[in-house]
Amino acid sequence: MACLCASVGCGALPTRASAQEDFPKRRAGLWETRSVGAQASGLPPTRTCVGENTDSAQNHLDRSVGTRGSCTLGAFRRAGKAWMAESTCREGRTVVTSRSIATGDFEASYRIDTLVSYDPPLGGVRREDKDALEATWLGPCAPGQQPGDMVVPGMGTLNMLDGGFRAEPPARGRAAERPRSNR
Repeated sequence: MACLCASVGCGALPTRASAQEDFPKRRAGLWETRSVGAQASGLPPTRTCVGENTDSAQNHLDRSVGTRGSCTLGAFRRAGKAWMAESTCREGRTVVTSRSIATGDFEASYRIDTLVSYDPPLGGVRREDKDALEATWLGPCAPGQQPGDMVVPGMGTLNMLDGGFRAEPPARGRAAERPRSNR
């Protein structure tokens, strides 16, 4: 949950954010994002269509700022040459706190490293989790994509701006393509 919301590497590169913007702003186009955490091995990357106005003060880096259920999601704010966001959620008796650090140029690539802490520890033993996401700009958005569309392989397309979901069409199985024999 908190690991998917948000990510320290090459922070010396400039960002597109101007003095009036207090949030990271990605280059418009198609971005591929993959989780690089050990637990994510084998997960396919997602592809998100970013428009000129997709990243705003209330919604940036595929994160909606504010209170959602039992969670408060903080905005990314400048922290030296990087960007930092903090979030707090309550899951039963456990308070889940995450700190995400975003670095990169937001023109060709960026990385988000996230540390999630549990108090008290989950199951009495798990105190923290670490996750990292790496994103790479691929070029223009695919035909038919709208700004905010995130394609999740095997599931469908979720629009990160309006919450709309379009399921992936069902795959045609081999059995459907071949006529059955009459043995």
